[in-house]
Amino acid sequence: MKKIIILTALIAFTATATAQVKFGVRGGYTLSPVSKSIHTDRYENQAHSESASSCGSAYAGLTAEVSASEKWFLDIGLIYINQVTIGEGSTMLHNINLPIAVKYDISGFRPKVGIYASYIPGVTSFEDEHRSLTKNDLKKFDCGATFGLEYNFFDRFFIEANFNLGLANLLKEDPRHSSDYLRTRSILIGVGYRFN
Repeated sequence: MKKIIILTALIAFTATATAQVKFGVRGGYTLSPVSKSIHTDRYENQAHSESASSCGSAYAGLTAEVSASEKWFLDIGLIYINQVTIGEGSTMLHNINLPIAVKYDISGFRPKVGIYASYIPGVTSFEDEHRSLTKNDLKKFDCGATFGLEYNFFDRFFIEANFNLGLANLLKEDPRHSSDYLRTRSILIGVGYRFN
């Protein structure tokens, strides 16, 4: 997983060093229900929390658009996202996401497809009558595919909709339940501004 993140960062650095780059900011609303199938006895001996959870939250970050030609672009981001499990034992993953996608311009509309790597520095556990996962149950690194559509207007502004499909199982191994899994999913809808 670490090798994937390093390779992703290396591709981003190489691309921005050799082509015209437009830097900017982006932000908006994210709906991030996490796909999971977990036996409840994984939650034994976890501490209780009095917080409540929600599947929706804000996201914010930076963007760099690398121009390969008049039509083709490389989109590189660094985004902070909260992702929430749903069902028994809700948990929020605090996620730093590095997406890289290829875009093609069609009269301002830019469909895109790519990959992402991410680091999970923290976890917040939510409890009612159920117990919840903690950082001790979860891996720190994630990766997956990203798909989206962007519309550019007034030269510097854009609207975006993206879907991130996590491919890694974030649960640490438990010999009792080898079939358990937890994978991230995110729908991001927002706006952005490029400085140059």
